[in-house]
Amino acid sequence: MNLVSKLSFPTMALIFSVSFYVSSWAQSRPFPNQDASDIYLRLLPQIEKVPIIDMHAHPGYWDDSDVDAMAVTVTDLDPLRTRATNPEWSEAAKQLFGYPYSDFSPEHAAWLEKRDDELRKEWGKEYFSKILDLVGIEVGVANRVAMDYLQGNPRFRWVVFADPFMFPFNNHDLAINPDRAVYFPIQEKVLHRYMTQEGVSQLPADLAGYEALIMHVLDQDKQQGAIAIKFEAAWFRSLENISDPPREKAEAVYRKYYSGGVPLKEEYLLFQDYIFRYLIGQAGPRHLQVHVHSAVGPGTYYYVRQGTAMNLENILRDVRYKDTTFVMIHGGYPYDRESIWLAALPNVYLDSSLFVLYTYPSEYARVLKNWFELFPEKIVFGSDAFPYSREIGVAETYWLAIYTARTGCAAALAQMVAEGEITEAKAMDIARDYFHDTSAKLFGLPTLKH
Repeated sequence: MNLVSKLSFPTMALIFSVSFYVSSWAQSRPFPNQDASDIYLRLLPQIEKVPIIDMHAHPGYWDDSDVDAMAVTVTDLDPLRTRATNPEWSEAAKQLFGYPYSDFSPEHAAWLEKRDDELRKEWGKEYFSKILDLVGIEVGVANRVAMDYLQGNPRFRWVVFADPFMFPFNNHDLAINPDRAVYFPIQEKVLHRYMTQEGVSQLPADLAGYEALIMHVLDQDKQQGAIAIKFEAAWFRSLENISDPPREKAEAVYRKYYSGGVPLKEEYLLFQDYIFRYLIGQAGPRHLQVHVHSAVGPGTYYYVRQGTAMNLENILRDVRYKDTTFVMIHGGYPYDRESIWLAALPNVYLDSSLFVLYTYPSEYARVLKNWFELFPEKIVFGSDAFPYSREIGVAETYWLAIYTARTGCAAALAQMVAEGEITEAKAMDIARDYFHDTSAKLFGLPTLKH
């Protein structure tokens, strides 16, 4: 008797149904089984209609120093795409303002400067809201020292800079290169501004007083609409091996140097580690997100490996901060394949800003595809729009970032559909999460999917 004759009819039916299910199921494949370009052309128009919530930007006029708590140092080797010679910048100006030229030569750039002056007068306080309308942003984050002319604008959410609190002492020995020689005076200036905000002219006499100062500033910023604190610490020190010092040791360092003197390197690092953790610990109960620059950065002396998101794994996995929402700003790029695994933590998100301007859509699509294949609901869009110059302002950087993100997202999702990983309907769900809904949930805003 053969095997088939031994099997009952129900058993044979089950085998047949399982075999049919496996053979008919759209399994993922290592190579596309459809034309990805056709899928891309179907997805892109739908993606272009999705309103955007921008997790990370620096909106402001080109001559406004409050758009950041540090200066962006310019080198002769800025990434190719961000150089003024990139023709995409003039294309952005064409699309936004009807710029009639294809370069930013002085005589041509004068047209754009005049047009911008006209729009400032015409739009007045609505200038930046109008810019958001032009590029398709519903709500944008503003990383700024102070909101100034954006105060009370419902289209923006404020992120405040926390780094100055880490450097209250004499910083002479920390200015170890030309970049940091520029950065530290700015940190000192911002800290003094925070102190003036609280009516304080000098550092408190003990650590408890300094902690109270920090809490008062955070509380006041929260009342004025802040939704997060931001660390740019990787420009000022390494993020490697951030320790967990006891308060008594930090207290001893504070008492030793609050009134003067240059701290020893080991003493100052210990104090910085303590304040870094203290700020995170204060942010969580106040429902302030913690945003951390976690990727490559501009400047000649930026230490890429010392600023990667993976250096913060001991912080992110610390159970004391489990109720604090972290956003790894710039997604750890170029270590994006490693940093995506941090998104496995329920309170950790990655934003895709900065490298959205540095890289072209093909590279951007590569990164997004890897991220979408792992934790798509933990990825958020960020533009990192910044007023680089009078010609390349916030509007142009918003435009280029969004163009890159939309085309790169469509390309990544089209490839996933073509390889049988997801359906086109699922692709659009991912796109809506990426551009809008995941950030909407973090901001307490209505989502597109009800």
